[in-house]
Amino acid sequence: MRINTILKESISNGPGKRGVVWVQGCDKACKGCFNQEAQSYCGGYEMSPEEILKEFDLNKIDGLTVSGGEPFDQGEELKKLLTLAEEKHLNTLVYSGYVYEQLVSNNFEVLRLCNYIIDGPYMKDSPSKCRWAGSGNQRFLQLKDGYIEKNLTESEDYSQTAEIFIEETGNITITGFIEA
Repeated sequence: MRINTILKESISNGPGKRGVVWVQGCDKACKGCFNQEAQSYCGGYEMSPEEILKEFDLNKIDGLTVSGGEPFDQGEELKKLLTLAEEKHLNTLVYSGYVYEQLVSNNFEVLRLCNYIIDGPYMKDSPSKCRWAGSGNQRFLQLKDGYIEKNLTESEDYSQTAEIFIEETGNITITGFIEA
């Protein structure tokens, strides 16, 4: 799987404490994209789904979030990663620039492995209605067996949050969303 970045623990990328994987590669080029460095298919590095999960202390996280780039552009690898996460009893959230209805026909087996999905392209000028969505058109959907169980987008339980991590090397990672 082509990876851009891994964050070992986060509370800004889905419910509970989560491990986060940003995949490399996306051709949507959404205006104002928060993660432009993940757009090129030439960047990042290769890791197997097994290697990715070994990056996390599974005793410290409740779930796995896969963002991007566009995770569904690496559908087979995404399916393997989510299968391993499910075997480790992690709940899963996947961000996609595609809407759920576009994903159902070709990616249903992957959707069956998702507990949550944030769907839709990022729209810079549309304020988010949800803690984890980047823009107002995106939905926070709870899935069960690949089908939408609940639309949690406007739930009062999910206000916006963000985190800033400064590593010993000086690398800075900002994740989550802050209303401007």
